[in-house]
Amino acid sequence: MKNFKPDKNALFSMRMIVLAISLLILVGVRLYIPVNIIVAIAGIAVLAVLIFVDCVYLPLYFAALSYETDGKSISKHSGVVFKTHKSVKFSTIQYTAAVTTPFSKKTGLNFLLFFVYGGHLRLNFLKYDDFSELLHLVSGFGKEMQ
Repeated sequence: MKNFKPDKNALFSMRMIVLAISLLILVGVRLYIPVNIIVAIAGIAVLAVLIFVDCVYLPLYFAALSYETDGKSISKHSGVVFKTHKSVKFSTIQYTAAVTTPFSKKTGLNFLLFFVYGGHLRLNFLKYDDFSELLHLVSGFGKEMQ
């Protein structure tokens, strides 16, 4: 049984993305709303959401996220408030989508999507080495079955 945890760099990347979106919202509010009191209230609301997401939700989400495989199936465990556990046998995977971003080795923004009969399983924020290993494992499993 091999366990995979999300990349620590992905947490930092997600925090920076949330910060950038918050700043864009504040700039948009400042440009399009001329009333200073409304801008201040919007700024406080955006700041509160930013602090909650960056300091509470994202760390809890990344702490709860894990994957494990036994070579025949893969399981995903996640959830902050509601814990979810999903499992897929490699033999039921119809096709796989691999999503990477520029500088994905440094940012940790690597995703694998397994499409199975009637659904899909998304593996988020994998380390690049784990991403490559899982992709090789799934493609190797398909060759063994033929």
